[in-house]
Amino acid sequence: MSMFSLYIPPTEESKIENSIRGKKSELTGFNGPESKLKKYPQGSKEYNAAAKQAQKLRAKIAELEAKLAQSKVGKVEQARQRAIDSGNTDEANRLSEQLTGLYQTINNPKDPKISGPQFVEGDELGNVIRQLGLRVDTDDNGKSVLRAGMEGYANSGSEHFMWGTKGGFKSKLPGFNNTIQNTKVEVGATFNDIEKKILQNANSKPGGMQALFDRLYKSGLIKKQTYDTKAIETSDFTTGLMYALREYSKKVTRDYEVSGVKDPITFDDYLDKQFTLAGPKVEYSSVTTTRDTAASDLDRFFMQYLGTGASKEQHDEYYKQLRALEKKAIKTYTTTESSQNVAGEFIDDLDRAELMRKVAGKALNGSDIDTIIKGGAGAAQDVNAVISNARKYGVKLTNKDALSYVANELNAGQSDMKRVNAKILAVAKSTYNNLADTLSDEVSLRDLSSNYIYNMAEVLELNPQDIDALDPTIQTALKNNGNKGTMNLTEFDRMLRNDPRWAKTKNAREEASKYAYEVLKDFGLMA
Repeated sequence: MSMFSLYIPPTEESKIENSIRGKKSELTGFNGPESKLKKYPQGSKEYNAAAKQAQKLRAKIAELEAKLAQSKVGKVEQARQRAIDSGNTDEANRLSEQLTGLYQTINNPKDPKISGPQFVEGDELGNVIRQLGLRVDTDDNGKSVLRAGMEGYANSGSEHFMWGTKGGFKSKLPGFNNTIQNTKVEVGATFNDIEKKILQNANSKPGGMQALFDRLYKSGLIKKQTYDTKAIETSDFTTGLMYALREYSKKVTRDYEVSGVKDPITFDDYLDKQFTLAGPKVEYSSVTTTRDTAASDLDRFFMQYLGTGASKEQHDEYYKQLRALEKKAIKTYTTTESSQNVAGEFIDDLDRAELMRKVAGKALNGSDIDTIIKGGAGAAQDVNAVISNARKYGVKLTNKDALSYVANELNAGQSDMKRVNAKILAVAKSTYNNLADTLSDEVSLRDLSSNYIYNMAEVLELNPQDIDALDPTIQTALKNNGNKGTMNLTEFDRMLRNDPRWAKTKNAREEASKYAYEVLKDFGLMA
């Protein structure tokens, strides 16, 4: 009896997946844990040739992964629609997140990295930039900063500063064990790291401190009084030096990435020759959003309100309009001895939302977000106020829920949020029924939690600003196991001392030391 096997031809997706696996396997030989990086001296002709081969492989993998993501979009969108039609909200949300990831891979392919040491070109500045994953990005306040993005690096995600000096010196890269010889650029994970080195360098040279203040004053970064007194503890010295270092750090990184400048200008020469001279009392601030950040923001907006990611054309259109708006929104500060005049304003979230709404077109007509945007700054402030009030009463409210509440009120012709706030209070009383008689328009959950927050910060040595009424420990005190009223402070203090975080505090160590001393004293082992 003959046996036959049914041949099933590979799908397009499986072909791409096999290609990716093959390329990654090949890349592992260059960049993986088993690679023989020490085979060639760093910077040698052979080493650089291998580095370029690895770079080509990474680019090909990124291209294939974007192609694979594109092939999956249709199926995921169909599955998501079926989940919506069947009322399976959890599955629909999961598939929406999957779609967001697919669109991000398509529109913003990432450079694939294999764990382990990486082949680099051999120049010291490039090594630092690649090893830390340094890139120009925007922070939470919209400021353009230099940020580290290397996975596994302790300070990944935080702002970094560069400082270049003449002659070079030895420096230990943050988070790495290797020491780079004679580099001209020092990299720090905090401003304080670099500020300390700048001051040490200035103090080590005759006239060095005077030269530093001369440069900062001529560049418009410090006030006349600070210049005259040479006071390094003033706020304008700190903010001025930080601003200059931030601009210098971005310039050095961009010059390397765009023009391949491996021997950057020193920080002193930058202030003397290239920093924009604004006069001794004028400062400029501007915001530059990266293309990746803009694309990610637009994708989130589209997924939230349309259930699909934005197209490449929509990304390009949004970024074009956003950059045009940002270029107009430059703040100029002109300071006198007694006042400060401000010209120009930064764009805000509402400005960005209006741009995204414009890019979305007719698809959002009549939606909640459309109503809010048409309502202008007042409507946007109402949304923020509703979210803030909900948190004040211990009610978890999503941005989408708050948006819907405010849009409904505006559509009903209501100019205030009294009905929304009344609803939040009712939900709070239902959630914290042991406090229903206490909660009111005048007394919020935040008011009731203030003593607990203070005690928790004191006992566990935490910043009270990092604790709110929704903190799990505070919630335990407020809900009080369903008993009427809140937990008494004595019981709460006892609970805090049973918290694992207590053992790590200075107070706990001192108490343990004191207890040990008393025990030894009782046994006559201590005087």
